[in-house]
Amino acid sequence: MSYCSLVASHAKGKGTESDAVFTILKEANDAIKRVGKDKVTNASIGAIYDENENFATLSAVREYYQKISAEDLMNYAPIAGMPAFLEAAIQQTFKGFQPKNTYARAIATPGGTGGIRHIFYNYVEQGQKVLIPDWAWGPYHTIAKEHMRDVETYNMFDDEYKFSLQSIIDKTTELLEIQDNLVIVFNTPAHNPSGYSMSSEEWKKLIEFFKECAVNNEKKKIILLLDMAYMDYAGTSEETRGFMRHFAGIPANMFVTIAYSMSKSFLMYGMRSGAIIGLSTSKDVVEEFSRVGSFSNRGVWSNGTRSAQKLLADVVNNPELASEIDKERAYYSTLLFKRAAIFLKEAKEVELQTLPFHSGFFITVPSSDPRKLTEILMESNIYTVPLKKGIRFAICAVPVLKMSGMARKTKEALGRV
Repeated sequence: MSYCSLVASHAKGKGTESDAVFTILKEANDAIKRVGKDKVTNASIGAIYDENENFATLSAVREYYQKISAEDLMNYAPIAGMPAFLEAAIQQTFKGFQPKNTYARAIATPGGTGGIRHIFYNYVEQGQKVLIPDWAWGPYHTIAKEHMRDVETYNMFDDEYKFSLQSIIDKTTELLEIQDNLVIVFNTPAHNPSGYSMSSEEWKKLIEFFKECAVNNEKKKIILLLDMAYMDYAGTSEETRGFMRHFAGIPANMFVTIAYSMSKSFLMYGMRSGAIIGLSTSKDVVEEFSRVGSFSNRGVWSNGTRSAQKLLADVVNNPELASEIDKERAYYSTLLFKRAAIFLKEAKEVELQTLPFHSGFFITVPSSDPRKLTEILMESNIYTVPLKKGIRFAICAVPVLKMSGMARKTKEALGRV
């Protein structure tokens, strides 16, 4: 009997490409079974592993879950999210840096991914484009395609690997000529996959440009989407959130949205808890955002995870719990910087080009043939993720002991590409 496709036309062809991260992760795990963990460097998965290569968790979070009531563990949460959680998500996102004379609202989502979905779907017309960086988290493309939106990319770095403001300006101007709603994605601080963090001065120049675009044509709606999943491993509150001051005085047709995730900040990726935050100088805009987001919650996944929402609410209201979590998180943040320093020092010694790194879970090496480079490194039992224009090292998963030698072996492998 011949194959018969039963799906609707828009669903045909979906799922024919495997997920790069989890494909490489499986190969790394298979290699561990063959030759042993000590001989394999698994730099594929974007989750923190400790120095013994065990999945890392925060003990204060584990203990919290051991004490939580059955109701808070398993009962429904409100569709939009528990009110205390929504307020806590706003507080955790801004930490005192919400601009004066602005309104903020939050909607609970399953991790940052759910928030990205809402903005792509609710603020971009079907068939039109979202503007994302060329170096980007792959699922941006998947989310856009799933909701029948398209993607355009701006060059994140120029030929000298310096942040390219001009490319963002050029692409924004180009797209605003053909569509009235434009969502522009920024993954900062601690960008995935480069580890780059935009500076306050870069933000200042961009916001001035976006304001000018919005004021000059009130029919245009400019929506900034900040994916800030890694911000709690990128420095102090001033360093990670200080740039938000530049959002003061934005016009009503310019809207700032922020995808907040508990996955990395609390090392609880599988609990799928986060929020999408809306920031505007217009109360009407944020109230519309809240209504639309709540409706979308009901129409897509209904409720979020109550226990995770309760945790965040309690963190904000319990200084002792917050202090314990901050202390543990600081340990892992320091560990990430230590791992990165080893790789970057060696890369400089062997003249291996990397994308500009400031902080975060990943370091990326540009390559003309990423898949070939990945395959060559596998011969040395080093498992990395191939991207379109390079390979990504998940330093979050590699112990300090195994960081030494990776840059040198990568440089040697590049000579064979």
